[in-house]
Amino acid sequence: MKHFFKLIRIENLVLFAFMQLIIKYGFLNHIHFKDALGAPQSLVLWQSLSNFQYVLLVFATLFILAGGYIINAIFDVDTDNINKPNEVVIGTHISEKTAYNLYFVFTCLGVGIGFYLSRVINKPAFATIFVICAALLYIYSNGLKQIPILGNAIVALVAALSIVIISFFNIFPAIYAGNEFFMKTLVSILTDYAIFIFLLQFAIEIIKTIANEKGDAAYGISTVATSFGIKYSKIIGTASLVLFISYLTYYLVENLAHNLYAVGYFILFIIAPVVFIGIKLFQYELNKEYLLVIRILKIVQITTILSLLIILISMQYA
Repeated sequence: MKHFFKLIRIENLVLFAFMQLIIKYGFLNHIHFKDALGAPQSLVLWQSLSNFQYVLLVFATLFILAGGYIINAIFDVDTDNINKPNEVVIGTHISEKTAYNLYFVFTCLGVGIGFYLSRVINKPAFATIFVICAALLYIYSNGLKQIPILGNAIVALVAALSIVIISFFNIFPAIYAGNEFFMKTLVSILTDYAIFIFLLQFAIEIIKTIANEKGDAAYGISTVATSFGIKYSKIIGTASLVLFISYLTYYLVENLAHNLYAVGYFILFIIAPVVFIGIKLFQYELNKEYLLVIRILKIVQITTILSLLIILISMQYA
């Protein structure tokens, strides 16, 4: 079982599930507002998906991502034998045929649930989001990843879509004239957080190419690190982190400058670790050091999503 979990990158799946669950049960469900007539409303009653349907949305996302991890592992067996031989599962513990079958099952489940949920909210066209994500992950693994920058951006985009999809399936269908302004504000907030996740994930993907440079170079695979070199890869990764901090600062100034508790949280648990990484990235040279940077950035993704809770709590007790 541990080899199966390693194949589907269970730690990454838990991270994305955590983010989606926190957004609904830690943020959206605790929001109260007044409609156009001035009547108090609780957002828990004005979301499109029931609790069961929202859990299905989370599973659909996880199935698509798990399929993406599996197909990527299949195509990366040779390079992984050099970069991380102790973590190779396909061919050692799970056969390639079984891996392909698992990819097919997970992807079909994800897309199938997507079609079901799109019918539930009466927006059948929204199912194409799952189809597009699954297609992007396959194309990425089967060649697109060898297009520097673009391949990394595709993975980051899919990560961001795991946030955007909540707006499409849980908020947009519930918009009507009486709550339009408020609901669109929520969509705007989730879009901002999707951008945060995109920039962090893009930096993670760039740093991964640095950590995997040896194996990728041995097989002539074109990545940011093998194409531009380690030094410029670090510059590109740092540039993404600078953009993240810049956009986050803009977000704070525009929306939370009056909320000192929230600002303090952002500085201490989000900005400070990213600044630390930006500095250390140019000092690190060992593979294990790059892996440490990646872990820290994943933690920052969690603290970024948790900031939604901090904002709500600080507003209640300010």
